[in-house]
Amino acid sequence: MRLYFTEFAAAATFGARPLQILSVGGAIVVGVILRILSGTPVWRIAAWCVVIAAAESGIAVVNRLFMRRQPSDDELQTWAIAKMALAGVGGLAWSLGPALLHVSGQPLTTMVPVWTILMYCCGAVWAGAFYAPALYTMIVTATLPAALWLLPLKGIEEASGFCLLFAIPFFMAIGQQAALRYRAAVNDKLEIEQLLERQNAYTRHIEQLSAERTRFFSAASHDLRQPLHAMGLYLSLLRDNPRGADRDELIENLSQCAFSLDTQFNAILGVNEMEELLEQARPVATPMQDVFDHVAVQARPKAIAAGLELRVRKTREWAMVAPDVLERVLGNLVSNALRYTHAGGVLVGVRRRGDQLSIHVVDTGIGIAPDHQKDVFNDFFQVGNPERNREHGFGLGLGIVRRLCEGMGWRIEMKSQLGRGTNFVISVPSAPAAIVSMRPAVVASKPPPLLQRRTALVVDDDEHVRDAMGRMLARWGVRTEFCKTADEALAILSASDPSTNWHLLADYRLAGETNGLVLAQEAVRLYGDRAMPAIITGEADENLESEAGARGIVILRKPVQPVRLRALLAR
Repeated sequence: MRLYFTEFAAAATFGARPLQILSVGGAIVVGVILRILSGTPVWRIAAWCVVIAAAESGIAVVNRLFMRRQPSDDELQTWAIAKMALAGVGGLAWSLGPALLHVSGQPLTTMVPVWTILMYCCGAVWAGAFYAPALYTMIVTATLPAALWLLPLKGIEEASGFCLLFAIPFFMAIGQQAALRYRAAVNDKLEIEQLLERQNAYTRHIEQLSAERTRFFSAASHDLRQPLHAMGLYLSLLRDNPRGADRDELIENLSQCAFSLDTQFNAILGVNEMEELLEQARPVATPMQDVFDHVAVQARPKAIAAGLELRVRKTREWAMVAPDVLERVLGNLVSNALRYTHAGGVLVGVRRRGDQLSIHVVDTGIGIAPDHQKDVFNDFFQVGNPERNREHGFGLGLGIVRRLCEGMGWRIEMKSQLGRGTNFVISVPSAPAAIVSMRPAVVASKPPPLLQRRTALVVDDDEHVRDAMGRMLARWGVRTEFCKTADEALAILSASDPSTNWHLLADYRLAGETNGLVLAQEAVRLYGDRAMPAIITGEADENLESEAGARGIVILRKPVQPVRLRALLAR
């Protein structure tokens, strides 16, 4: 119905469509012709034209009012009834033609008004297909009263009356087909508009992502250059005076810069890994207490070091979530809460809200000013750290939280009062009781065995990496060989004692044409279980992971944590 009025108004002048203006003008022309040729009284012609003009004016007024008021959907039914009633009045105005214009003994005064009614119905079929009820009303009111007036008369009047009666079902059938075709055209138009709107929304989303990525990498580039710049200065000082009194201090500062750079790389890579985490996320029935316990184990040392209390409220609730994603979200929230809390502590708990669970992370920290609350989920934004001190983090944690919650369809809210603390609330679906299963048993981990009898072959073309690996493996008691290329590695394996089992630790990017994965495959093919390969890489390549996983080859991500490397060698 709204589209019906809109279509009418699109081609309207002050609410009147060109067809309506032509109708009034046509009625005047018909009246003049009948006056000249048949002597129809002027007052009858004038009365007929006035009635037609009044009916068309009423329709124009309603169109104008509709476009001005733009009524709600609830009011459309009333406007539809008004439109249908006005259509009926317009049809009756034209139906008066045979009676008002008729002159006895003048066949032209019968034929011309009937012809005008038929033309009006043709125009109604074309113009009224927007709204079928109004169309049918126009056809019936324009033909039936005139036919009933003509039928009692004899001669051409009676014949004309029958013609009008026979025309009614004909025009109704054509009107129905026109309405169906128009409805199909409207549906196509709406579908195209929906597709265009979806495309525009997708384009806007891509533009937002592009702008977000630009801002992200711009800020990341600046922050990454800071420790690199400092390292360059410290190295220059060491090079100029390698045995100076401040040598130990410079080395310590270099170590701190390297730690800051490594930490920030991990934070930035965490944003990239988040997309992979979301792709692999599969919601399952998860006991909330298990998630809370895992988060608390990781966060409690930081809380103790800061002199804060980390409380986890016991719960028996289960949620339908991806546990690794939820642990990442809560871990970031708790870490952020501890960072900005100087006294008191942090509380983690959950409450049931219908079929949803509200997870709360509440702190007694510095709070967030109202002006800043809308920005806390932006990348690199930090409250209370205008000097961008890296010891206070990088401002990526809440940005990751926002992306993960959006990706999982979880609602996240925040309430904060400056100086009083902050409460983050995440709403997740609760797990239906029917699918809640028994909690898996926790298997205690065993301490790693000693490594004195292990043998390793490190293949890396970077001298510093080989040196660092050699020092660490020697401290663990691992007998180690080193080389730069795949050919050298295969030669060492070939010349070794057949009873020796090797841990082959190969960088993925090696000097020469052979990479670490090809070397690992060749070593397994030639020496079987004697060669236990692991690929060390800093690349995030899904094809590499899937290919290595299919062959049982371990992937270690740079920078490799010593505890992970020790666990690998202990196998």
